[in-house]
Amino acid sequence: MTRIPTPDEVLALAAEQAGLVTRAQLEAHGITARALRARLVHEWRLVLPGVVLLSRLALPTEARPLAAQLMAGQDARITGRAGARLLGLANAGEVRQVDLLVPATRATRTVAFVRLSRTDRMPAAATRFGLLAVAPPARVVGDACRATADLRYARALVIEAVQRRKVTVATMFDELFAGPTRGSATLRAAIEAAGSGAWSVAEHDLIRVVRRSRVLPEPWPNPMLRDPSGGALPTPDLWFDDVGLAVQVHSHAHHAAGEQWTATIRADSALAEAGVLRLAFTPREIRREPDQVLDRIERAHRSLTAARRPQVVALRRA
Repeated sequence: MTRIPTPDEVLALAAEQAGLVTRAQLEAHGITARALRARLVHEWRLVLPGVVLLSRLALPTEARPLAAQLMAGQDARITGRAGARLLGLANAGEVRQVDLLVPATRATRTVAFVRLSRTDRMPAAATRFGLLAVAPPARVVGDACRATADLRYARALVIEAVQRRKVTVATMFDELFAGPTRGSATLRAAIEAAGSGAWSVAEHDLIRVVRRSRVLPEPWPNPMLRDPSGGALPTPDLWFDDVGLAVQVHSHAHHAAGEQWTATIRADSALAEAGVLRLAFTPREIRREPDQVLDRIERAHRSLTAARRPQVVALRRA
């Protein structure tokens, strides 16, 4: 049997679609079902129902969202972890399954690495990345949090989304109230963590430790500080304004090397030059030794007085 060359139009489509084409696209360019079956024996691979990879190689992980979108159609919206990863959220984590929302008239379906979930709240809007259609950020983050019982993961994801201005605390509460109750406890706790003013999960853990104290005043998360001449000072993670005490979380992952470490040293030095006493803790200390962390903060606070407070102007963040 003489093999018919693949049409140039199909090759061009595959080049734009990470080597993927749909059965419908193949048929539209003259490749019959019989010809496709022959190609699938030795040349191509069926990676999802109706989606063909013009190669015998394994489908790259980064091409999975596109394969899922081609299978589900352009009216589907990518959500959950896969959507969060596409939105650039580092805390999205490993994506083993691509979740897509489809209209309520369609069936829920799970096949290979794809899960289609029908919804009565089908988003009309989408963030487009070429052929990829991602649900609105609040929906993406909300769905990712509802799908897990890992509270630290959910807190990290919501806090990052808020800090990177993908969402606001208000839009996340809107999503919480509009969505299903299943998984809502995890989502609610994550939103409340973001609403505390913390810029990371470790900061949120620190705030929770401090609020156990019977002697410390309410701390200010991430305040804006200025020296007496009006110059900007580095932002501490927590601030006790009555005595001018700064508390920092020094994470190995974010501060241990290169420019990040240099910036950390300079920030500590700038606060010291302004007369501010600084305490520093690692995320590990805060998680594993909360009593000792709280004791150190309380002792440091008792050692200071309002009369000797450094001449630093502090403003609370909203």
